[in-house]
Amino acid sequence: MKSNTHQFRAGFTMIELLVILAILVFVLGMLYPAIRQVQRAASRTQSINNLRQLALAMHNIHSVYNKMPPVVGSFPNKDKKAGTLFFHILPYLEQENVYQKADGDVTKNATYGTVIPTYLNHKDTSAPPNNRYKGWLATTSYAANWMVFGHTDGGTATFGMITDGTSNTIAFAERYQVCNGTPCAWGYFSLYTWAPMYAYYSKGKFQNAPKQADCNPALPQAIDRAGIQVAIADGSARTVSENISSETWYNATDPADGNILGPDW
Repeated sequence: MKSNTHQFRAGFTMIELLVILAILVFVLGMLYPAIRQVQRAASRTQSINNLRQLALAMHNIHSVYNKMPPVVGSFPNKDKKAGTLFFHILPYLEQENVYQKADGDVTKNATYGTVIPTYLNHKDTSAPPNNRYKGWLATTSYAANWMVFGHTDGGTATFGMITDGTSNTIAFAERYQVCNGTPCAWGYFSLYTWAPMYAYYSKGKFQNAPKQADCNPALPQAIDRAGIQVAIADGSARTVSENISSETWYNATDPADGNILGPDW
């Protein structure tokens, strides 16, 4: 005679499920700050690499022409058409095809509307949709130091003019893609706040992650509150603390003032 046996499947009670969910929520809550920190570090590394590429492109174009392009203007001679520093260094950033299609003129084929990944910090929340201001003008998260590159058709700036030393001079800094309604456009070729530059209208210290209503397009902006990321004229890149004094920032911006940088550099 066969006996009837009953098999029972082990399972979780409602209380046990709630306890497990509570533990998972607690663990995720503990891990979230660490995950965010890793994400921020990765974003900073990506932006530092972009700035380093800009600095190296500056060195490479100088080695070819023995001078550097202006912030806005023609290059390498006055016969060339409209352009910007960011336009002229495209061939040195593996963007030769974009440069060639423009045939020396950033306005040709609406080249100024081409989004260049190296010119973007993906943590820049000021970015317009698709990184184009009002759908037509490509923006950038970086700006060139006017005091280093200047504005002379054909270009006249050289490393020899950086008498304070290339390791003591900022060449590029972060700037919001859109600051209080004003774009920072890598291909905007006129001398205006829309051009990818700083230290022309104001030589003041950068703003540290300002709100849009407080943003000043004449100044650079740190995208991360940890400090502003910059490219140094010697080809390196680094983060400058928000605690740097206005005096030290100015001395690092001016390539030939003869002043020694402070201990907060």
